[in-house]
Amino acid sequence: MMWTTVLYILLVLLLSLYFLLNVVIFLVLAGKQDRVKNGEDLPNPLKGDKPLVSVLIAARNEEASIIRCLQALVYQHYPPANIQILVGDDDSEDNTAALVKDFMINHSNIELVSIAPSTQRNLKGKTNVLATLFKKATGQFVFITDADIAVNPHWITSMLAGLEKKQAQAASGTTFVTHENNFHFFQTLEWMQALGFLYTADQVGIQVTAVGNNMVISKAAYDGVGGYEHIPFSVTEDLELYLALKKKNYKHRLFLSPGALAWTKPLDSLGALFKQRKRWLKGVQRTPWLCQFYMAMHAVFGLFIGAMCYFSWGTALFLYVTALMAQFIRIRMMCNITKVTLKKFWWTHLLVVDVYQTLLNVCLLIYFVLPTGVEWKKRTYV
Repeated sequence: MMWTTVLYILLVLLLSLYFLLNVVIFLVLAGKQDRVKNGEDLPNPLKGDKPLVSVLIAARNEEASIIRCLQALVYQHYPPANIQILVGDDDSEDNTAALVKDFMINHSNIELVSIAPSTQRNLKGKTNVLATLFKKATGQFVFITDADIAVNPHWITSMLAGLEKKQAQAASGTTFVTHENNFHFFQTLEWMQALGFLYTADQVGIQVTAVGNNMVISKAAYDGVGGYEHIPFSVTEDLELYLALKKKNYKHRLFLSPGALAWTKPLDSLGALFKQRKRWLKGVQRTPWLCQFYMAMHAVFGLFIGAMCYFSWGTALFLYVTALMAQFIRIRMMCNITKVTLKKFWWTHLLVVDVYQTLLNVCLLIYFVLPTGVEWKKRTYV
């Protein structure tokens, strides 16, 4: 058997599995869309008294974002007296702390916590911030978000109702990227595609990860795993917490709905994007093999189409058009499910998104293997 035949068979098998997984995603999202359309997938109202909740925000050099984040939290459709907001100032070098102090004057339920370095080797960066804030949290349920996030007014109510309905101890919500230009919009599409995959994995029982910028966990479950003090350090602290919950048989779910929606600010440069994605790839290495396969195929799908051109231009064109149509439908379904309206020109970006993602991810893989460590918030982790 010639090597070209072996290559062709391997190529067909990989693409077949990839498209099969996309069919599963399509069916799951289609079912969700139909339930939303028919009003069958609404969370039940919270029963009884609304519990005390704590919201934790790790902030380091966030002067451009922190007020937007806090404003979204104080506008929640939830009793302010039942919301404790803890902002952890992680040695910021800008005006983050001063801005929070000014904002606190009119909001007594907000507390600014100065984060001191920990003597524990596994408590560094964001994990140290969260570990400190969890100790101060008095809520029955603890919400975790980032300083560059703006949640919707029904976030707390919707996430709690989802926990109650699914009888879960932790959950992640839906996070999309705000977009002002083409580079931002590609990030929006990537997040939508990723959240569609994570939701599908959740629905079919494949446990992958949590989304740490939009998360809720019962205080009892957090204490049950020993907290971050007993969790190994990782630059993907949300995944480590998720794995600790899984090990103790606590249930985590992923919510795809307008009420669970939050908006994160986009990254403005390729350098910042590469640093973020290198950090994420450290976590991807610990996810199930099927997740790693799908994300790898999705990342460099354009290379596989290019390889297929060597054997058959017609087949390659058919696969590209099929993938393009599938992505169009998936993004449309994600918008219908979350009640999000994207700008009218969004569909034209799908014509080149595979080229963009392939070029970006090939460069990212090269950057990933460079011995530069992971840099985040002006700190480097080896």
